[in-house]
Amino acid sequence: MDLTQFTIPTAEAVPGMTVRELFTECVKADVAGLPFRAANGKFVGKASIRHILKEVCIPQAMIEHARLLGDSIEALRLSLNKEQSLLDLTIDDYIVYNAAFISPASPLAKALATMESHKTTYVFVIDAEHKYYGTLGIVSLASCLLSRNP
Repeated sequence: MDLTQFTIPTAEAVPGMTVRELFTECVKADVAGLPFRAANGKFVGKASIRHILKEVCIPQAMIEHARLLGDSIEALRLSLNKEQSLLDLTIDDYIVYNAAFISPASPLAKALATMESHKTTYVFVIDAEHKYYGTLGIVSLASCLLSRNP
């Protein structure tokens, strides 16, 4: 099975890209992250909305004790200035190097197993020559399977 039929074409994240640019591309394609292509042309990780927001906006203690938090934590609200500062950051310090990649020739079962092993709902489809085909997400996969089997 050619997995490219299930992929969502997206942009690639590159060094120097801002968080605003990343978020814009992710929202446009309805994906949670983009593959990160290093300056040497190789894909080495991903830029993830979730990871950036976790690293920049949430202290570790809050994550560990989330069940104890109330709904009105005024001191931790992001002001417009902090939001602007977040969007102006470059993604370079927030790359996740343990990203899930598969080749277009991989069987569907490998794509699903790779997602599970990386604890994610999407993988990037990239061939041996570092050509990027798109993002294969669990929802796009389900959608394609439904459309092929009405």
